[in-house]
Amino acid sequence: MLKLALVTFISTCSMAFSFKQAVGQLSKHNSVEAIKGSAKSLVESSKQKSSWGDPMFKVAAKNFPVETLDYNQTPMTGLELGISQKIALSNKYGKASESVNAQARAMNYSALDYEQALVKALWGNVIGNRKIENELYILKENLAWINNILKVSKKLYSNGRITQQALLDIQIRKSEIESEFSNKTFELKQNKAQLEYLLGNQAASFDYKSVPWRLLEKSKNEEVIKDNRLKALEEGKIAGEFAVEQASLAYIPDITVSLGYTFRSDEIDNNGDFVGAQITFPIPVSDDKRGAKGAAVANRYAATKKLEDYKLKKSRDLNIIQDNIEKLKSELEIITKKSVNFAKNSRLITSKSYGRGNSSYVELLQSELRLQTILLKKVMLEAQLATSKVDYKYTLGESLYE
Repeated sequence: MLKLALVTFISTCSMAFSFKQAVGQLSKHNSVEAIKGSAKSLVESSKQKSSWGDPMFKVAAKNFPVETLDYNQTPMTGLELGISQKIALSNKYGKASESVNAQARAMNYSALDYEQALVKALWGNVIGNRKIENELYILKENLAWINNILKVSKKLYSNGRITQQALLDIQIRKSEIESEFSNKTFELKQNKAQLEYLLGNQAASFDYKSVPWRLLEKSKNEEVIKDNRLKALEEGKIAGEFAVEQASLAYIPDITVSLGYTFRSDEIDNNGDFVGAQITFPIPVSDDKRGAKGAAVANRYAATKKLEDYKLKKSRDLNIIQDNIEKLKSELEIITKKSVNFAKNSRLITSKSYGRGNSSYVELLQSELRLQTILLKKVMLEAQLATSKVDYKYTLGESLYE
């Protein structure tokens, strides 16, 4: 029997899905893979942007008389074979390729940031789970307490010490706690359903004991700060700069070089075959180039402003979150060291006094409700504090896992 229990325990432990494993799985989440796929598509697209295009092969029958289509008519009848190739006189295609590559890097950083956002969401889920579990514990303890009070109240009622209304009010209060307990149980199920989106089938075996809560207490380490949102915006700005360079170089036209060889009959004029060459290029006088450059300059300006705005917002958000953390710590310290102890003593004294018939049931229920409210508020503040610490680390760019 002992062996069976040991095997069952080992099997259960081996099946548990740790926080570290969950983070590893989030790096392969569908949403992250979708962004990485788009980045890969841009990398491949950059190869297209740097290409001059394929050479063109030409086969043409030249200057055959309409009525006879004779091959031996002077002066130009013959079969022409030709080849042409577009040649860039500037590095605009290279700049276009670099711009797309920078966009791909920006998207890869966005994928890393989204992965970090999913880890943040995982933290939110485990914080919510701990909050609900603590609330259930408080309500369960309160139910046990009020059941004991009901036993005392029934004795007092049988002795005529309290009225039937008092007994009913206490039973009503018990049903209210039971309702709260039921609601929290459903909240716990909903919380675990949300975990399934992040971890899939592994959510059922997730080990909440593996959550590295100590990480939230560690101070920032400059070596592990990786602000992927900042890097994505920086790459976006670089992409904009390359796009402007490419648009400026676009004013230098490409040339198309063509070579042709015309096969002719020697019977025509004894001059034999012809060789031809041609160079063509567009004249950039339309609004196409000006419009493209104007759009590129505007996009670069927008990317620059987004980067500057993000830096300002980041500094502001970090200050706000830090102030909120200090506020929550202060409030939590007061509740933990003072309010909880006062409320517990109040309920204990009132319940003893009620058992002796010296306190009313109204005072008793007030002390019970006050304690429950304070305890639930303490749990809520703890959850808010943990969430704010996660927010601070995420905003700063710190790692959210070990």
